[in-house]
Amino acid sequence: MSLREKAEAAIAPIEPNALTPEPLPELPEVKSFDYCFLPASIRGYVEDISERMQCPPDFAAVNTYLMFSSIIGCKIGIRPKRRDNWVIVPNLWGAVIGGSGVMKSPNRSEVMKPLKQLQIEIAQEIHQRNTQLINSGEESKLRQAAKKSQAKRMLKNDPAADISEYLKNDSDNSQEVETAPRFITNDATAEALGQLMIENPNGILFEADELIGLLKSLDKQGQEGARAFYLTAADGNQSYTIDRIMRGTNLHIESACLSIVGGIQPGVLGEYVREALSGGAGADGLLQRFGLMVYPDISPKYEYIDRFPDKLARDTVNDLVRKLHNLDVQAIATIGEYCKTPYLHFDDSAQEVFIEWLCNLEKRLRSDEDHPAIVSHLSKYRKLVPALALINHLCDSEEKSVSESSLLRALAYCEYLESHARRVYSYGTQPGIDAAKSVLTKLKKGKLNSPFTVRDIYRKCWAGIDTPKKAEAAINVLLDYNHLEKS
Repeated sequence: MSLREKAEAAIAPIEPNALTPEPLPELPEVKSFDYCFLPASIRGYVEDISERMQCPPDFAAVNTYLMFSSIIGCKIGIRPKRRDNWVIVPNLWGAVIGGSGVMKSPNRSEVMKPLKQLQIEIAQEIHQRNTQLINSGEESKLRQAAKKSQAKRMLKNDPAADISEYLKNDSDNSQEVETAPRFITNDATAEALGQLMIENPNGILFEADELIGLLKSLDKQGQEGARAFYLTAADGNQSYTIDRIMRGTNLHIESACLSIVGGIQPGVLGEYVREALSGGAGADGLLQRFGLMVYPDISPKYEYIDRFPDKLARDTVNDLVRKLHNLDVQAIATIGEYCKTPYLHFDDSAQEVFIEWLCNLEKRLRSDEDHPAIVSHLSKYRKLVPALALINHLCDSEEKSVSESSLLRALAYCEYLESHARRVYSYGTQPGIDAAKSVLTKLKKGKLNSPFTVRDIYRKCWAGIDTPKKAEAAINVLLDYNHLEKS
């Protein structure tokens, strides 16, 4: 008998339990944010924005890391091992999770101002140079036309006259009009992203107000190619070729480098996680690539703050964004014979710490103690930890080796991030909890008669409990915790 047939068969009515109900499990606890996770140069910036906007510093930290991740892009990487050619570039994917009204979008907009301002300033400079180049070209054409006219008059008077001097081009027309670089896009097809990456070989930041739109679009039938492209671009240093005969699209990207940042609400995230963890397209690790995924508790306290932005902190980050955009990688990095990405190594003390951490991580991944989704997520820390260490180092130092302090900050931050990831994946690893809470709410509001059947629930098409499977899972949880009993 199928699940639907079981659900629709005669079921003993269910009614509230006379026993003492036990509290339903809550979301897993998460570690609190600590400003010491961040490079010293950007702590004041994150703290100032978070205090003025009265939103969790977790949000500003993720957005700030993504800003630096995208401006560094694939211009420089790190080799976590001394001899191996394994190289990591620090492009990252991040998501801030919270309900509506918790300042997810305004916070990101405020944090990203230095990057967007740099893009505007560079575009203005290039526009001025292009205007001068065009004007110079027009002036040259007029002068050349005047010389030709004079040469014609000379030949008319004297067919044997020497006019070679009048035919010389006295301007250099070899210069081409420049294209302003792009740092950010908010909406693009895979083909358009590919073109942007060709024009901006350092990489591009995809900024989404609501990430669920992007995630669901990549789940649609016919988007398998786009999904594969995103998965490759998450590595940051892999080549990719797009060929579309019907559309006439032929793109070869030397290094597909994509950073992603955006917000998402818990409700839609929970549904997406449950679907992703149930198999199918969601089993390919797309969600797990969002290493900087934070889901903090929102404080009930609010303090009215009205002050000017911290000028020193803001100027420091503005200067740092420009410095990393113009980074002279040849002055600090090694360029390998067979490696297209310039790279740094850990210093001696950091190398020992990394080896110990990586060995412990690999043991955890092979222990079968965690849900496969958690294992898949933690496996991405092989890249995340060195990438964060590199960003920390480039923000605070000009040394040629990544320091132990930069790595220790990255490790502490990743320990914090793991707790947030476990909260996110609990939507899929604890099936029925949210559905059970929804059923309990309906009961308290009198929207369900007592007794009732499983079919009575899913036929009402309530969000999250609109199928026999979801309704039955909710009932099982409520039975287990003494909120209901079979009559």
